[in-house]
Amino acid sequence: MNNSLFSKYIAKETLIHNLDPRSKLLFVTSYLILVFLAKTKLEFLILIAILLLVEFLSKISFKYLISGFKLVFFIIMFTSIVHLIFNKTGEIVLTIFGYSIYSGAFNSILLIIIRFFLVVSIMIIFTITTSPSEITNAINTSFNFLNRLGINVNTFALLISISLRFIPTIGEETSRIINAQISRGANLKSGGIISRIKGFNSILIPIFISTLKRADELATAMEVRGYNPNSKRTRYKTLKYSNKDYLLYIITLLLIIFIIIY
Repeated sequence: MNNSLFSKYIAKETLIHNLDPRSKLLFVTSYLILVFLAKTKLEFLILIAILLLVEFLSKISFKYLISGFKLVFFIIMFTSIVHLIFNKTGEIVLTIFGYSIYSGAFNSILLIIIRFFLVVSIMIIFTITTSPSEITNAINTSFNFLNRLGINVNTFALLISISLRFIPTIGEETSRIINAQISRGANLKSGGIISRIKGFNSILIPIFISTLKRADELATAMEVRGYNPNSKRTRYKTLKYSNKDYLLYIITLLLIIFIIIY
């Protein structure tokens, strides 16, 4: 499997896979918001427990979630450094070369790590257990009322679907280009920062050209098939709720109430 935040859909027969995409979309959206609203230890423990339960029910390896978490490592490092420098709350824990580091900075860094892990993990599970077409259908049916306000939901849903479909593909192609350039003698892993940046020019240009080529081929294919985003579309598969979806809605509502009121 590709180690990407937006991973490829993997067809399986699990409880999470068989849920209606609309209920999964609402749950994931609510979960992402609650991750940033949570403040207490109990709230985070509940969110972590829910994530582990969803991971178990979807039969996704926990090691794969850890590998996906590595993608945001540099973002975490940057925000951690910012907190170490500018966060002056709490007591002084450490002094390095006359500069004091406060306990509030470490608490903020711990929250950042937990929140990023929860966000990345739930997105990986969602994209693995829900196909792009199901996500598109869920967005269309859930936000269909916006069409009355002049907002073309179909176009937005199509953009989301295309992005989720091609981000893992572009990631795999990037990996192939890197391996091909290394086999040709490109120096990408040694030397200083400047030399590494120059070496990546041999990667960025092929990736850029390949992405434009894929976009042109997709646009041509849609035009040949007569795709019209403003026309009313029919669906091969009609979405239908089950008792498990209603239960998920109830759990989502209870979770929202608990996090907000607690």
